[in-house]
Amino acid sequence: MNRNHEDSARMLFRSLECRAAEEGANRFEISFSSEAPVSRWGCREILLHTKDSVDLSRFAPGGAGSLLFAHGMDPRYGKLPVGRVVRAWLDEAERKCRAVIELDTDDPDAQRLQGKLERGMLSGVSVGCKVNQWLELAAGDTSPDGRIEGPASLGIQWTPYEISLEPVPADATVGLGRAMEMETEREANSMGNITRNESGTIPAQSAPAAQEAPAAEDPVLAERRRATEIETLCRSFGEDPGAYIREGTSVETVRAAILDRLSQERTPIVGRSSAETRGVQVTTDEGDKLRAAATDGLLLRSGVFVEHPADGAREFRGMGIQDVARECLRVSGENAARLSADEVLRRSLTPDSAFVSITSNAANRAVLGAMQHAPTTYQAWTSVGSAKDFKPTNIYEVNDGGTLREIPQSGEFTEAKLSDAPVAVRQLITVGKMLSFTRQMFINDEFDLILRMVTAHVQAFQRGINQAVYALLKANPAMLDGDQLFSSAHKNLGTAAAPGTDSFSEARLLMRRQTEADGVTRLNLSPAFVLCGAADETKVEQLLHSLAAPEGTNSGVANVFRSAMTPVVDAELDVDGGAQPFYFAAHPSLAPTIEVSYLNGVEAPTVETETDFDRLGIRYRVYGDRGVTLLGYRGLVKNPGKA
Repeated sequence: MNRNHEDSARMLFRSLECRAAEEGANRFEISFSSEAPVSRWGCREILLHTKDSVDLSRFAPGGAGSLLFAHGMDPRYGKLPVGRVVRAWLDEAERKCRAVIELDTDDPDAQRLQGKLERGMLSGVSVGCKVNQWLELAAGDTSPDGRIEGPASLGIQWTPYEISLEPVPADATVGLGRAMEMETEREANSMGNITRNESGTIPAQSAPAAQEAPAAEDPVLAERRRATEIETLCRSFGEDPGAYIREGTSVETVRAAILDRLSQERTPIVGRSSAETRGVQVTTDEGDKLRAAATDGLLLRSGVFVEHPADGAREFRGMGIQDVARECLRVSGENAARLSADEVLRRSLTPDSAFVSITSNAANRAVLGAMQHAPTTYQAWTSVGSAKDFKPTNIYEVNDGGTLREIPQSGEFTEAKLSDAPVAVRQLITVGKMLSFTRQMFINDEFDLILRMVTAHVQAFQRGINQAVYALLKANPAMLDGDQLFSSAHKNLGTAAAPGTDSFSEARLLMRRQTEADGVTRLNLSPAFVLCGAADETKVEQLLHSLAAPEGTNSGVANVFRSAMTPVVDAELDVDGGAQPFYFAAHPSLAPTIEVSYLNGVEAPTVETETDFDRLGIRYRVYGDRGVTLLGYRGLVKNPGKA
């Protein structure tokens, strides 16, 4: 379903030209828009020219449409209108918007402009408009009326806001019909939209019928027109115009060559299934495109890997943080070209600004990358839990769940019973830190420091969990049953030895003989993970990957523990001196051991952004809610190690 994005629509500027109208000496007829495509952030944008897509209400009598000079950015003329739009209409046959403009006869500056128009010294016209609704065409899709083929973004509802006389007409060497870059970046339609008379200039007024026919077209202007039209065609369809221009190829020949290439590369619409041809869908608006491209660009610039960068992200990769802020202001309709860095920052620090949203999105995207690359190991063998609040929660186990008893005919079910006392208590804590993107960092273009700090804080959150998990193993705490985690009462403490076949065999035997809470039912568990410090890493790797028993003198003796368990090596398990203990853990789905819990199951830390009047900058806070709980001992075995 189409969605309206009027509030976030950006102002587009498209340059065309004008000619004198027959209605009066100070009136001129213009063609100010067409359906020629414009490239923007790697995507073709086309403004549809149908009666349902163009809203010309601002140019109706009594409307708010203005006639300006250079979009009000010239210091001499400013935002004061130099005339008015007499009327505007849609030329549906040629799919163009046209208008008649009238210059103010009482304004000396307007009369000065009129003189330049009449002498052909000023011929450019530019229109500012806002696109309220976009329709996205994927590659191979077509517009609902079948006229336009994707990929393209179609402006299906747009409104012209003002028309400006342009001080510099479209330059033939540019090729896209762009006006000179003034205070803002102006996107221009192709020169194919230019309305000229036969001489290539703008006449002062309509000539009487008996007047002589105009002279032949100036060869220089003709060549300029040919080069411009060729370059427009080629750029719209990804062709190189250089060879065509140098060889003097006609526009018709170039157009035929492009159509021939397209017919070979693309499947005709005729013969496609209805499912293939109806793939038109509404996607993001212009503001969303900007935020996606700028976010990915900042991440790429800071060295964060982005698997599928948004269209236009590589353009933003080369932009500093001030340039990104200026672009956000420009898209929102503000002129930021001549603003100081301080003023750009002040205007950008509004809670709903695109700039704040982009920096916040970049920080949150950095969180995901940091989570994936954090050097922690607890995830391999612990279980994951969820809590809905921070209150302590007692955890119980089933006393007689080891066997199911036979139910005789018409017999009754017996009810499973929970333990009278809890075996563990789950409780969450909150950890976090705050950091600021200051005014100095903005001016110094140091936003990458924020992303690095966010990454460091997220990894610190992960390391905190890692440390808490292994601290439980090393501390060997007393459980709620009164016995220590690893003890003879729990039958999970092996004889002190170095990693080897004998110590591994003993650990396996201890775990297999563990029973349910009833003390009778055998669990028949086996170790799935070997947990050791860096000091024992080599020995454990040899024992788990060698074909023959590493400590044996006969190479023909098979290594019974080859690939039997997964090694989990973490420096948190190293001790400063003496014997190096190592541990064995069952798979977390078979026996509860240690659980890492999160508030409502949210594992990633939260990054929040705040702007306020007290601080000239953006504050970020990184925080997360987690808990580490020792649930049971049956899936754990410890060997104290041997010095």
